[in-house]
Amino acid sequence: MAIKGPGLLREQNQKKLIHLLRKHKQTSRKDLAKLMGVSKNTISLIVDQFIHEGVIKEVGIKDSRRVGRPKILIELNADAFKSLGVTLSNESVDYVVTDYCLNIIDKGSDKVDSRQVGEVVACLTRLIQRTKQAHDGLIGVGIGIPGIVNTDEGIVYVSTKLEWKDVPLHSLLTQSAALPEHISLTIQNSVKMTALCASLTEELHHNPSFFYIRIGEGIAGAFFQHGQIWDGVSWTSGEIGHLPVEPAGPQCSCGQTGCLEQMISIRSYAQWMSEHEQAPAQEQMDDLLKQYGKYLGVALISVINIMNPGLIVIDSPYNSNAYFKQASLNYLAANALEIPLSKTKIEFNEQPYMQSLGAAVAVIHNYEH
Repeated sequence: MAIKGPGLLREQNQKKLIHLLRKHKQTSRKDLAKLMGVSKNTISLIVDQFIHEGVIKEVGIKDSRRVGRPKILIELNADAFKSLGVTLSNESVDYVVTDYCLNIIDKGSDKVDSRQVGEVVACLTRLIQRTKQAHDGLIGVGIGIPGIVNTDEGIVYVSTKLEWKDVPLHSLLTQSAALPEHISLTIQNSVKMTALCASLTEELHHNPSFFYIRIGEGIAGAFFQHGQIWDGVSWTSGEIGHLPVEPAGPQCSCGQTGCLEQMISIRSYAQWMSEHEQAPAQEQMDDLLKQYGKYLGVALISVINIMNPGLIVIDSPYNSNAYFKQASLNYLAANALEIPLSKTKIEFNEQPYMQSLGAAVAVIHNYEH
């Protein structure tokens, strides 16, 4: 039954308060009332309830030397809620369990033939039941799928990597795992979930918009704006891998020629390596990655012109190569429009973001919104 009226407002205030406590770590009732724009009495009722339930705890007095009634600091009991984040690859289910502040308290990998939907559902069901028994306070399960996912209904329309088509995963798993109402199930494209993980970093957390690009066996992206991932009407937004960047390139599975994914994915790199009887010289590899960087620059111009993000994050195995990065930046400097480029920061992250952690973030993100 849907919550309406005062009950809905109370639930919204509770979730907003939890979000602010997670964001600010420690604060006071008075400060929360200001941040939320509600009365101190409203805040006190919610805080007292959460203290009684063990969700919040008082941790001391803020600046006791000040004149007047001291502020009592409160913080989340991060261990009160748990999140299970899962991602599927061809041969395994990788997972993490986190507390509410996204500290990893458990992680692992279960072998499974991911092409077999029934085996995947059975494996996920065992994992969920195992997590429920081992960790109190599980509030949700996030599952990242490499493919086109209807997030609203939890249907995997297409996953080329898993060889899935029109799989109603949410329905199948809800029945198999017998999830109670208080445990949510979130199914999303794995790259979009990873973008949520990226949003936790200090710089991205304070940036109202960024475009995240992940280069792997395939190439995909996600646009994050004002705390939300933009899915698009067909849940296919961010498909930067299918931007044509080389007119003379090979045909892509999408029907176009010279798509970014065909030109610079890990599969393309592996194919290039296999064409050499001996290991290529470093100079050859640098020349290749210069070309990869140029192709990425071609695609980035479209992102900058159309999406106009404040930041672009490139999550790539090539980021350790200076020639790759510089070639991208050089192409942008020579070809992008000056004003949008000047307002867009390009970041090549040093360590790849964990996809399963991104799935755990999605659970908490949905819980708070």
